[in-house]
Amino acid sequence: MNTSTRLSHVEINVSQYAKSIKFYDLILFPLGWKRFLCTTDCTVYCDGFLKIILSPAADKYKNAGFHRKRIGLNHIALYANSKKEVDIFYDEILKKNSIASLYQDGPDGNENYYSVLFEDPDRMKIEVVFAPKYCDKECWPNNLVNNFDPYKAGH
Repeated sequence: MNTSTRLSHVEINVSQYAKSIKFYDLILFPLGWKRFLCTTDCTVYCDGFLKIILSPAADKYKNAGFHRKRIGLNHIALYANSKKEVDIFYDEILKKNSIASLYQDGPDGNENYYSVLFEDPDRMKIEVVFAPKYCDKECWPNNLVNNFDPYKAGH
């Protein structure tokens, strides 16, 4: 069995298909992503390792809208190669296209985790992040104290 794996793809149902494709073109192309496919049923982007798939939501599901606090996906984080790349993304893509950043005015963080957060047309939260040690055991938040056992009685 494979002892190491990566996420394969994320599929996002969107309420405004054409508007969402234009938005994701705008944010993904500068980060090196390519659009593989664009049909009436789905649009597929790939960075060589991961696919992001946009699909038009059926009309009967559009009224509920998206909220990241509900059960399901909270947000998507896309790696940047440097803090400078995060800054350039903010200046050249978000600011120039009047896409507001969330929580602060522009990127924030330190040498271990530096990011900017914003929303897509359906309010899906997206983060562009430089985090060179994010999966290292010694890097926060990986070294927090484990204080929950899902197998313990009562859980």
